[in-house]
Amino acid sequence: MLRDHLDIYLFKGGGEETKREIVIPNLSRISPCLKYIHTIGSPRWAESIREHERCHIEAVTFAYAALKPLLNEGFDIIHCLEREVCEVIYQHRHLFRYAPRIIFSNGGAIPAQNLPPCDFVQEHSTYNQQRSVRGKAFMIPHGVDLNYFYPAVDGDFRARHGIPQDAFVAISVGTIGYWHKRMDYVIRELSQLPHIYLLIVGQENSDSPAIKALGQELMGGRITFLTLPHKELPQAYAAADVFVLGSLAEAFGIVYIEAMAMGLPVFCTHHPNQRSIVQEGIFVNMSCPGALAAALRDTSAERLAGLRHLGPEIVRRDYDLHTLRERYLAEYQRIATTSVQLPAWTLRRRINANLKNVTRSIGKLFG
Repeated sequence: MLRDHLDIYLFKGGGEETKREIVIPNLSRISPCLKYIHTIGSPRWAESIREHERCHIEAVTFAYAALKPLLNEGFDIIHCLEREVCEVIYQHRHLFRYAPRIIFSNGGAIPAQNLPPCDFVQEHSTYNQQRSVRGKAFMIPHGVDLNYFYPAVDGDFRARHGIPQDAFVAISVGTIGYWHKRMDYVIRELSQLPHIYLLIVGQENSDSPAIKALGQELMGGRITFLTLPHKELPQAYAAADVFVLGSLAEAFGIVYIEAMAMGLPVFCTHHPNQRSIVQEGIFVNMSCPGALAAALRDTSAERLAGLRHLGPEIVRRDYDLHTLRERYLAEYQRIATTSVQLPAWTLRRRINANLKNVTRSIGKLFG
């Protein structure tokens, strides 16, 4: 999106290398050599702990491998999407001939007190920006490409996947599992509404067989599960009448704005972050049994029609990638002109170092 306007490179962990995209070797989270990780903790959370460890190893090995090309090229700005990568590069920026400005993209909505060391923080919603580090934070949200996501997308998606042409279809997009996306909650809620057909699109995990079995048990022929490449998502959205997601909170939730761009009314959590992002939607207490079913049953046709009109307008104004490009260019220009202060030998550091040495000497004396 920016390569025609900036001298910009993508450092990535896989895929094909191109003129502006550099593949960095790393110990991948799916590497067979990481299948024997021993954990300390409750057996109930053992797999979750192992997955967290695999992701951590992948990010750290990527970060150290990235140091050499980063040092050779001498970039002005390094924009990090993973906290481990940000931490490693920040700790080693004294190695650079000219210290780079380091931005952390806070995609996980990490609280201000737990953010990695960095010069600037990109937040993705006004709600998260208000809770971030003052003086460091700026807000640029995630966006969608309106060349692909727009209300008039045509296709024979329903016919190809056996969805009745006259059905009122709700679509939910996310991992087909219990945790976070709570697809079981969505199924239980929509099973109470015999006039609604449910389409669930997402990647599968270890929970997916049980979720699918629950869907068939409670909804029978009124449910379809699919895993699709991202380029086919617009046709899936176009085959639906409303969008629902059962998660209790999201750091952002790109699927919300994809659905809005397609003209779908969004039924989502009433969390203040989602209220600031979606702006015009049906906000539901997703922790309450019956709440989503009631919202779908009681929302008037007039309200749904209004949301179908408002959604694309909001996305064009706030989330169009071509508009966001200008905001990235402006922020990078501002950040590039700021000065970077590396640690210096100050009186305070000298006193602290001397105190540590005295403490160490006393310890040896009486140890």
